[in-house]
Amino acid sequence: MKPGKLVPSVTHAPTVQLIFDLYLNKGMGVQAIANYLNDELGVLPSRKNTKKWYDSSIRWMLTNRHYIGDLVQGRSMVDSKDKIHLQKKGYKKRHKIDENDWIVIPNQHEPLIIREQFEAVQEKMKQKANRIFRGRGRKSLFARVAFCADCGAGMNYKNDRHSYVCSTYQKNGSKKCSSHIIKHEPSKTSCISQSEGTN
Repeated sequence: MKPGKLVPSVTHAPTVQLIFDLYLNKGMGVQAIANYLNDELGVLPSRKNTKKWYDSSIRWMLTNRHYIGDLVQGRSMVDSKDKIHLQKKGYKKRHKIDENDWIVIPNQHEPLIIREQFEAVQEKMKQKANRIFRGRGRKSLFARVAFCADCGAGMNYKNDRHSYVCSTYQKNGSKKCSSHIIKHEPSKTSCISQSEGTN
């Protein structure tokens, strides 16, 4: 970092660019990207207090306008009135401010990501969020009832497959558990269970 200016890190800039490419062009979700960085590439996050990537970190990076050269301020504010939070946590509580009220000064430093790519990622994330939100409105027969026989995690209903899938598999892939697909056939009284990749 130069005085008053942000400059790309030679070490970490390629990782940022890779994350955007994996999400936009390779069809990988935030959890899949985190798994890929952790397990396949062994790339460590830039923050010193963690040695593992998480989906929340990937999501934050994909929405960070600093990577397109914009200076963003006023994303949150301190709540000085919440004394209980300060006593329990040791720091003051912060409230997120609506994005429309942020202070954004464009083109203040060299970008890592071109603006068109960043906007395409935002649109893709928005569309995906809308699909997930609509899916939540539909109640499935075995919601909060069916659990994976191997890892004990809940089975998530997939609208596009009309099936329940192990949530551990859905989040972490086959290295953690098998998919254990359970076909949901409302017209029948029984469900057919199968496990992908196993005999």
